[in-house]
Amino acid sequence: MAAPAFTPPSASHRTAARANFASSRLVRLLGAATDGGREPDTSRQDFAERLAQWLSAADTVRLHAALPAGPVAALPQALAPGAAALLLRAQAELDQVREALRKGVAAQATQALRDAPHELDAGHVPHRKRHLDQQAQMATKIAALRARLRLALSQASPRLRQLAALDAVLEHSLSGREQKWMAAVPLLFERRFEQLRQARPDDWHSAFVAEMQDMLLAELELRLQAPMGLMHALRGEIEKHTR
Repeated sequence: MAAPAFTPPSASHRTAARANFASSRLVRLLGAATDGGREPDTSRQDFAERLAQWLSAADTVRLHAALPAGPVAALPQALAPGAAALLLRAQAELDQVREALRKGVAAQATQALRDAPHELDAGHVPHRKRHLDQQAQMATKIAALRARLRLALSQASPRLRQLAALDAVLEHSLSGREQKWMAAVPLLFERRFEQLRQARPDDWHSAFVAEMQDMLLAELELRLQAPMGLMHALRGEIEKHTR
């Protein structure tokens, strides 16, 4: 049986997706750092239209193949006996990854303050390297976490197995664009580096390190949205069966 045509998200889901990204802490901080505190310009272009532009023909085929052959309502609603244990383990793993990455950001900020006397003539380069290093750690650890969460969903129920399959396709299809976006963040933040150095000659370095730490933590929370969405789906499915 042929896979059904991809149905774009509803208007309410598209609006929520745009608002969620536009109101994210990372976007607000970037807006303040690069545009003098002005509100970020949220795109008027439809979310589904953007998604269609981001997906190649091969991506679209993979997405269609991951969709169920019939309506989602027709999928078995059974829940695996060990689903509650899967949820506890998945939540523990998410908390562990988040805490490890937060500690890494804090440790790097402390090291940046220690290295300040040796980097006075290096400009923004050492800070950009630190930012990229943290981004690489986030990408690696969160990708592994997301894969483990998909495995947990696949073991919990047929419906969640379908969601895990869709998430795998979307991660594969959109990871390149996400990497491109995130790589631009430290370049954009270089403008803030120059602003602080001119506006606060006495404490610009410590102020910049603090702002960069805040930026990285905001970026971490944005990157964790997909794993947290999988967790929410798993928890919701379990609660639906235990009411």
